[in-house]
Amino acid sequence: MNTADCHPPEDEMAGLIGIYIFQGFYGFLSVLIYSLNIRALRNHKGNIDKSFSLLYICCAALSITYFLDHYLIRRFVKLGFFCEFILAHFKDANYWMNPYKTVASYCPIAILVFHTLIAAHRFTIVAAPIRGVQIWDRHRRIFVLLGFVVPLIFMWFMIPCKSFAELDSEGSGGLDIEYKKVFNISSSLFAAIAAVLSGVLTFLLTIGMLILLAKLSLRKMSQAEISLIVFEIFMTVFTMIYAFTQGVLYYSIYIAKDLELKATVIQFRNFAIDIFILPQAWTLLFLSTTVRRSTLRVFGKHLGIEFLSTDIENQKNTRIMSTAPPTYSLQKAIVLNNNFTISRI
Repeated sequence: MNTADCHPPEDEMAGLIGIYIFQGFYGFLSVLIYSLNIRALRNHKGNIDKSFSLLYICCAALSITYFLDHYLIRRFVKLGFFCEFILAHFKDANYWMNPYKTVASYCPIAILVFHTLIAAHRFTIVAAPIRGVQIWDRHRRIFVLLGFVVPLIFMWFMIPCKSFAELDSEGSGGLDIEYKKVFNISSSLFAAIAAVLSGVLTFLLTIGMLILLAKLSLRKMSQAEISLIVFEIFMTVFTMIYAFTQGVLYYSIYIAKDLELKATVIQFRNFAIDIFILPQAWTLLFLSTTVRRSTLRVFGKHLGIEFLSTDIENQKNTRIMSTAPPTYSLQKAIVLNNNFTISRI
C-alpha cells in the first residue's frame, strides 16, 4: 500500500479544504441553533405540543450526533490529513473504529424514522384532533421508543463488524472507513430501502394531511398550528431529497453499475446529507414564535443587547397566545367547518 496516494492532488486541496470549511461553518451554526431550539422546547413545555417537542428533540439530538460523526471523521479523512498515521494504526480491521461506523449507519435511518413519526403525528392531529392528542399524549414515549428501535432492523448486522481505514476507492486521494462483514448482508441495500420507504411514507402522510386541511376552516387555525404544518412540509421536501439521493446511489452502484452517475451522486451526497439533517434547526427557529424569542433572549443576554431580552419579558401574554398548543384551533376549525356544511344542507 503506497501511503503517498492517500493525499488528494495538490491542485485540488485548496478547493477541498474550502468546501470542508464552508460545510463546517453552516454545520456548526446549525448545531448551535439545534441546541438553542432544544433549550427553548424544554423551557416552554406548556406552550408547545408536548408530543411534537419530544419527537423534535430526539430528532435534533440524532441530527447533531450524525453531523459531528460524519463531519469530524468521514469528511476529515477524505482530506488526507494524518493519513499515514491513520493507515499505520487502523489499516487492519479493529473495533476501535466500530463506534463511528455504527453511528454513521444508525443515525440517518433513525432520523428518517423520526421524520415519519412527526409526519404521522401531524396527520393524526389534523384527522382527529381530540382523539389524536389523546393517543399521542398517552403513548408518545412508546412512539419515541419505536423511533429508536426500528432503525436497528435495517442496520443490526453492522454492530458486531470490525472497521478499518483504506485508501479512497475512487482513487482521488484521501481515506475511506470501511467495515469487514460478519453477515452477508448489504448495508447499502438496507439503507436505500429505509430511505425510500421512509420518504414515501412521510410524503403520503403529508399529502394526506394537506387533503384534510383543504376541507377545514383554515382561517380559524392558530399561527402555531400553521407553523407546524409548514414545518412538516419543509421536512418532507428535505427527506425526499435524501431518499432520492440514496436510491439513485444504490441504483448507480449495484443495478446500472454506472461509475459516472455514481461519481456525480457521491460528489453531492455530503450536501444532500446536510440538507436532510440541518434545515430543521432553522425552519423551527423561523416558524415558532416561542423558539425564536427564547433564542433572542439568549443572544440578548450574552451580547448585552437589552431589547432582545426585555422585549420578550414584556410580551408574555403575546407569546402564550401565539404559541399555545394548537389542538384547540384545529378542533374549532373542524366544528366551524361541520356547522358550515350542515347549514348548507
